[in-house]
Amino acid sequence: MRSIAFYCDAHSVERNAMEQLQQYSQKPFVDSISAFTDIHYCAEKALPVGVAFTTSDYFYPLITGKDIGCGVMYLKIDKQHWLRPFDKDAHYRAFAQAHTHMTDDGLGGGNHFLSIEEDNDAVYIICHTGTRDRGIALYQHCIQLTRDFSQAYGREVDYVHRDFVQPDFLRYYQDILQFGYERRKNFCVKTMIFLQNANYLKCNKGAIDKGYLQRNYKDLGSEGVLYGTPYQLEDSIHNHLRFSDKEIVHRKGSTELQQGRTVVIPLSMSRGSLLAKAGYLPGAAEALYSCSHGAGRRLSRFEAMKYWKTVLKEKQRRAYKEQFRELLDRSGNFPSGYIQEFDFAYKDASDVFRYQPYLQKVTQTTPVVTVKYTEI
Repeated sequence: MRSIAFYCDAHSVERNAMEQLQQYSQKPFVDSISAFTDIHYCAEKALPVGVAFTTSDYFYPLITGKDIGCGVMYLKIDKQHWLRPFDKDAHYRAFAQAHTHMTDDGLGGGNHFLSIEEDNDAVYIICHTGTRDRGIALYQHCIQLTRDFSQAYGREVDYVHRDFVQPDFLRYYQDILQFGYERRKNFCVKTMIFLQNANYLKCNKGAIDKGYLQRNYKDLGSEGVLYGTPYQLEDSIHNHLRFSDKEIVHRKGSTELQQGRTVVIPLSMSRGSLLAKAGYLPGAAEALYSCSHGAGRRLSRFEAMKYWKTVLKEKQRRAYKEQFRELLDRSGNFPSGYIQEFDFAYKDASDVFRYQPYLQKVTQTTPVVTVKYTEI
């Protein structure tokens, strides 16, 4: 068995996730494997979420599942350009409705979200989503690729040799990752324009394209000025294969780190996000230039609903309802998808830096407003 590098408390890893991880570490061609603070069992695949590993000549195209290219982007606006606090009563419903028109196929379910968050100095528009239908199509392509290689190999396997694939496959794979990046950019940029139109940002409102929701801002620069408002964009990806001449890095729910780049580590819908970067590059290299992609679930979605109904006291439930009153349905209740993302369902964020010391904290945000596709 290859040794596993634990960037987490190994003793706290749930048994079924640990069994998955140990079994995967024995697979052929796996050179290095690391587990991060948000590691948890994955019923869909044989590899837990919150893991990265490398291979040299062979790769495992199915480990990411259908959510290939998923990542998190933020758009940062200094508060000197912010005019007033977000009025949930006036604009939450309009924001929730507008986001359904920002791309062709929505945010997706689970923990995907579009949020407005803040720290003392800036406002952050944060989007967590993937490639949706195109990612599913790529996954189907990978299934067929694995079958074709198995036939040529003479037995059924779940890996493929890099020489078996044509350059067209690698271009196709990269195009899908780029598509995910462009989708996140459109969500973030169009949310900024929504805020400009609603008089939250200093801008040249008269210059805004009235059909902005239908425009594609994929070619907009990572920083600049749009309709009079300066902005900065950063993106990270956590569900993909990264091919190079030296190795193939596999990331399943682990965020890719790049020198000088800031990544978002969402904590929970009611807790906000951490922004971090690789502060110690040799340590980041040992961790396969990867880190956790979230705080990590403490409770499954089923357990979170049970906790809400049977553990929390009525006073505590009322506090959530007051804080997030815009999310309540007509009966005065939260849809389950929101409850499953509240802070009690997630681990303590202190483990993020304790067990990943190569990370440097940039800031921590607090949530202002969040929308989720599945709850519209």
